[in-house]
Amino acid sequence: MKGKLSFSIQNRHITFKLELERNITVITGDSGTGKTKLINMVRMYSELGKTSGITLRCSKPCIVLSGINWETVLENTHESIVFVEESTSFLSSQAFASAIQKTDNYYVLVTREPLPQIPYSIDAIKQIIKNERKPKIQKIFNRISVKTISDFLYEEVIVEDSKAGYQFYLKASEKMGVVCQSARGKSNLLSVLNNSKADKILLIADAAALGSEIKELMKFKQLSYKTIDFFLPESFEWLVLKSAIFNANANVKRVLSNPVNHIESKDYFSWERFFTHLLVEETKDNPKQLRYPKSKNNLPSGYLSDANMASILNAMNNK
Repeated sequence: MKGKLSFSIQNRHITFKLELERNITVITGDSGTGKTKLINMVRMYSELGKTSGITLRCSKPCIVLSGINWETVLENTHESIVFVEESTSFLSSQAFASAIQKTDNYYVLVTREPLPQIPYSIDAIKQIIKNERKPKIQKIFNRISVKTISDFLYEEVIVEDSKAGYQFYLKASEKMGVVCQSARGKSNLLSVLNNSKADKILLIADAAALGSEIKELMKFKQLSYKTIDFFLPESFEWLVLKSAIFNANANVKRVLSNPVNHIESKDYFSWERFFTHLLVEETKDNPKQLRYPKSKNNLPSGYLSDANMASILNAMNNK
């Protein structure tokens, strides 16, 4: 399934509206904001239809996944919006995380706890804002990524990646006389940040899969005496595709203008995987120094030329 979906559900007392752009949406927030009410309304409508007194508008079927037979139900659910609430025991399990991959559904996961076993975007995390009959469901982490960083006015750069992306940021940092280290994975970012001796830090990570870590990272930033900036592109591959290197590539420009219409959830569980595939495909006929590897282990030398580095750094300022 791909594309933006509009979801609306209402009864005589309340209306919930939700826009879905990704295969995973996480609705979080405090008790009493309406999360359980939303789930219960979807459940009632799926069981009783219009006789429930509820009106649901969506181009896809909507269900609440629960019970001991959830795996069997999921195996037989296609092209649907699947809601799962936090009281469901399997939500935080590795079995659930594995089962939803390679499926053609969109998932709305209602929980106050992070789900590190599932790669979801910071842009997919939403909260319900109370507003009498028409509460709003909106993104939590808007505009937390810096826009202008080409001067590298930092003492240290911490990069989530340990492969091609890190190799680029390491080279760029060296040119600016700035220390750069890899956290070797998103789960290590907080400890590396905490152990840093620098007072001015730039943290770089892929927004496409940082959802389970962003709350704690934001809390650390807010409580720290240090100056900490986040640079959070979808992924390093997305950033390369946004650069002037691909200005003449009509297909890349078309896809980047509206990614949601091109990313099939069954094939690409996270947008990072899609943009890696796109970069690999668009450079497979290029000279070796610009042919991006599927493994992402080694950044081809062509991307470290002065001109191409400048192009990618410029794209960082136009994210």
